Amino acid sequence: MLVFPEMLMGAAEQAGMKTPSDSDNFNPKKFPHFQVFCKAQLGRPMNPEDHWENAKVIAKIPDSQIMKIDVQGLLNLGFITKD
Repeated sequence: MLVFPEMLMGAAEQAGMKTPSDSDNFNPKKFPHFQVFCKAQLGRPMNPEDHWENAKVIAKIPDSQIMKIDVQGLLNLGFITKD
């Protein structure tokens, strides 16, 4: 389980997301994909590679839709959960 935003930085960057220099204190409007990734991924039980795949799912969401997507929308796009 990942519990700190900085633990997601590598996966986010590799997936092509714009990431903040300070992952603990950033403006969500400037980094919307990273914000959604943190909200959806942090504190959730997962398999070791899931966050790498989930980063790719979130990075592909268009800018116009990223702040509107809900959990079901993420699941429909292939976001992996352990359940």
